[in-house]
Amino acid sequence: MNFNLIEEFTPKDRLAYSESFEVERPTVLDRVFPDVKSAHFQAEYFRLMNGSKLPNVAYVHALDTEAMIGTRPSFEHVLTEKLFIKQKINQTEHLNMYIERGVRDNDALLSYVFDDAGNMFEGVLARTKALKGQALATGALSISENNVTLNVDLGVPTENKLTLGNWYTTDYDILGDIETMKETLTDNGYYPTEIVICGKLFNAMKKNSVIQTAIYGASNARLAGDSAVRTLIADEFGLGISICDEKFKYTKANGTQTTARYFPETKVAMYEGGANGAFGTGLWGATPEEQEYSGLINRSQRQFITLTMWSTPDPVATWTKASGLFIPVMQNPNGLVIGTVTTT
Repeated sequence: MNFNLIEEFTPKDRLAYSESFEVERPTVLDRVFPDVKSAHFQAEYFRLMNGSKLPNVAYVHALDTEAMIGTRPSFEHVLTEKLFIKQKINQTEHLNMYIERGVRDNDALLSYVFDDAGNMFEGVLARTKALKGQALATGALSISENNVTLNVDLGVPTENKLTLGNWYTTDYDILGDIETMKETLTDNGYYPTEIVICGKLFNAMKKNSVIQTAIYGASNARLAGDSAVRTLIADEFGLGISICDEKFKYTKANGTQTTARYFPETKVAMYEGGANGAFGTGLWGATPEEQEYSGLINRSQRQFITLTMWSTPDPVATWTKASGLFIPVMQNPNGLVIGTVTTT
């Protein structure tokens, strides 16, 4: 093959591609866990986990007396491995396929290379969003794939994980469940601002007779509209409603592909959000592959996912790889309550 990918797609080109790839998407999970890049991955992780919501009250002192020594919140020493996410593709096989089908122009071949790289970058990004969804829905991370088994407790208290009733039963008291979830947080000094659910549960709320009666009155109960339900929940509980229905594809152990949800259909997450609506942070770190560009990097804070290429002599192949270092972090895990809806 006359086309030499390594020469045509230089390290400077790969770096520029990595720096220009935007990881933020207009999704609920990106608002709950906005992405941040840190060159000091472990230090930033421990700093973020050191959040503490309830202040320790200061005492009144008499004049001319020594001040009482204050206390500092202790580190939440959650020891975790770096979640290293990556995938690669044999670019030689793809390029040979394109050339055999009549593609000879170098620029056209490069466009196909960019397509492959973009797909791999999106794959790495999708895995991080799945981690965000798992964190919000369970308060933990459970990894069992590619010979990696890892369980990370993100610090959500056991008493903040509730079993709810069947929201699909039309006369079930959904408002009572929401009140219980809110009280779980307010009793500990947290003031929730948002709930995250799936579209099916939101539709169940619109069909619920208790909610319909609360909106229209018992004599005029009917299917509630979207805005009516949102207004009721905002007025009664001070909560916004976010619906997370995004999905992703993955390959099962038998080689077949299937789809899955970022946020499960049986979960209700209620949390105290910050000024921007965020609850945590999607923390990215510097991958080992970034060292390849050590002499070129001038905007490493923008490089969330790294593109690398290399050739092997036997078998003759050129590989392209996308890699990222990521973990979702909850600064105040006590400020999250997770409800699991009963479906039977």
